[in-house]
Amino acid sequence: MEIKRYEIPGIAERPSWWQVRTGEIEDICRNVRKGKSSIEAITPWGFPVFQVVYNDYPDSSNTVNWMSAVSTSDPGIFGNKEGSLQTIVFASGIHGCSVEGIIMVLNLISLLETGADLRGKPNDRIVELANNYRLVLFPCINMDGRAVSPDHRIGGSLEECRKAGEGVWLDGKVIRWPEMKKYFPLPLEKAEHTGGYCNSAGFNIMHDGAPGNIRTSEAKALLKAVYKYKCDLLVSSFSQPENCFNGTRVPSLCSFPSCIDTFEKLSRRCHKLFAEKKISFDPESDVRASFKLDITTAAHIASGATSFNCMFASSDVQGFDELSEVGYTFLEAIFSGGREMLFCDRKNWKKNNRSDVLNSADTGVYKLTY
Repeated sequence: MEIKRYEIPGIAERPSWWQVRTGEIEDICRNVRKGKSSIEAITPWGFPVFQVVYNDYPDSSNTVNWMSAVSTSDPGIFGNKEGSLQTIVFASGIHGCSVEGIIMVLNLISLLETGADLRGKPNDRIVELANNYRLVLFPCINMDGRAVSPDHRIGGSLEECRKAGEGVWLDGKVIRWPEMKKYFPLPLEKAEHTGGYCNSAGFNIMHDGAPGNIRTSEAKALLKAVYKYKCDLLVSSFSQPENCFNGTRVPSLCSFPSCIDTFEKLSRRCHKLFAEKKISFDPESDVRASFKLDITTAAHIASGATSFNCMFASSDVQGFDELSEVGYTFLEAIFSGGREMLFCDRKNWKKNNRSDVLNSADTGVYKLTY
C-alpha cells in the first residue's frame, strides 16, 4: 500500500526537531520511560494510536457513572477522591493536518521525560506546573490523516493549505469545510486527496461521537480514556490557515453552565498571556458559544468534562519556534488555571458567573456578556 503525503509547493523545509511524521511520533511514544505508553487503537491503515500517561493513581472504586450521578442530590460522587490530582486528557491530531497541537504535546512529553523539549530547550515552569495533574496524552489521534498531510502549512497559499487539510475532489475543487460534514464517511471514490480531516476510511473523528454507533477505533479509544480516567478537562487542538490569530473555540451550550464558565476563565487567561508575550490572538474567541455537537459532547456525557479547544494560526507570519511558544502559552494558561479552580466542578455543575446570554440570529451563535 502506497501512502502519498500531500506536498505544498514553496514552503520552508522543516527543522530537524519538528518530529511530526507518523514514524517519528511512534518512536517518541515507544521511548517513554517516566510515563506509561500504550497503544490504544489501530487505524484503518494500521498505524498505532498511542496514549501516554503521567502521574497516574488508582481510581475510585465507585461504579456509578456520570449520567447517574448527576441525577442525584450529590453528583460529586462521580469522580476521583477529593484531594486527587485533576485529570487532563489531551487529544491532539484529531485532524491529522493540525500539526501544531501535535508538536505541543510531543514537546510536553519531551520535557517530562528529559527536562528539555524537542528543540533541546528547558522549560522548568511548564514541567513544575504539569506535575500537578494526572496527564493522559494522545499525541496524534488521527495517524492516517497525519500520514497524508504535509509537515506544516507555514508559508503556503490559502488554496494549497485548504487542499492539504480539507482534501480535493476528483475535479480538482477543494472539499470545503463545513460542506464536507454532509458526508460521514467521505465518499473516498470521489476524492483525489482526502485531506487530513478524516481517517483513511473517510470518517471525521471529531464528529464520531454518536452513542450506540461510534464508527472509528480512534474515537472509541479517546472516549474510553475520558471515562476510565474520569477526565476533568479535555484539551483538543486545531489549526486555521485562514488568518494569523490564535485563540480558543468554542464552548458548546450543550455543556453544563459550570463548564462554560471554566472555559471562559481559561480562555481569558490564555488571552492575557498572549498579550503579555505579544502573540497575535483573536480577542473575541472567548465570548462565542454555539450548539455544536461533536466528540467533545460525547466526552462531556461520559465524565462531565469541560472541553477546551486550542486554535493555532498556521500562517506565514509564524515560524516553527513561534508556534511552539503558542503551544507553551496554552499549556501555561491551562496548568496555572487549574491551580486556582476545578476544571470540572461536578458538585456545583449548575453554577456560572454569566449575567446574560444573547442570541445572534445572523451568526447562529450566542454571545456571552458580563
